[in-house]
Amino acid sequence: MLIAEPQGNRIDAFTAERGSAYNCPHCKGEVVLKKGPKVVHHFAHKSPKTYTWAKGETRAHMEAKALLAKAFSERGLWAEMEFIVKSLPNDRRADVMAWSPNENQIAFELQHTAIGREEIEARASSYASAGIAQIWIPFISANVWKDGTPRSGGWFVERYSPRDFERWVHGFAQGNGMWMYDPNDKAFWLGHLAGHQTYVEESTWYSEGGEENFSGGFWKYSKRYKELTLEGPFKAEDLRIKVTKRKAYYKSGHRWPAGRIASFVPADAIKPAKTLAEK
Repeated sequence: MLIAEPQGNRIDAFTAERGSAYNCPHCKGEVVLKKGPKVVHHFAHKSPKTYTWAKGETRAHMEAKALLAKAFSERGLWAEMEFIVKSLPNDRRADVMAWSPNENQIAFELQHTAIGREEIEARASSYASAGIAQIWIPFISANVWKDGTPRSGGWFVERYSPRDFERWVHGFAQGNGMWMYDPNDKAFWLGHLAGHQTYVEESTWYSEGGEENFSGGFWKYSKRYKELTLEGPFKAEDLRIKVTKRKAYYKSGHRWPAGRIASFVPADAIKPAKTLAEK
């Protein structure tokens, strides 16, 4: 974890110093500050580890949270890593929580590992019921770069097998694409999923009565594979936040709650405000 509480106050591992006493913000158990040239600064529960909050968190996940929070803070937004929303069930913890100038909360969920459909739908519903805007950002796997090819300044994968929660995230964005994070280059890409067609080879066979039968010879949409198109890359400091509203929707076993959703917008895509002479 990146956040601890010395004497009831929140502090991040990057500004914390060794020698002080730190406690977990959730279980209040004692945690140890870990710092070194080869590890991301973080806090860890003392052994024996009997608590699972932040268990198994990867270095890439911690780096992504710190990167986003730093980018928001540097342009004047208030942002906190591992922010606990105590009004939500089980004290839901947002990877990064940012506050817009009008003090609206925006939760950023960086999803490095797969998450079950029921869990992501429950978390999203909790944020929506609390009036918190949310964005879910899957990590890009190494297979995307291995299986894809450059296209129009971006990247294209003809046969991509999206994880179930990625299908949910793509649907949550209402056709605007899902933002994804590349942990190797520490950059963001806008991903679009589209149907992938496979060709069913033509075949013939004879029935017991000697009648010739035909099958195949046509294209059909694959249930497993999609085409993935990526636009980017974009650095965190070059992205701005846009918040819109969506209606509740249900399709193919996926449920999306009504609420406020957040997305990134490249800074160079934002039109400058018109002057009085231009209006």
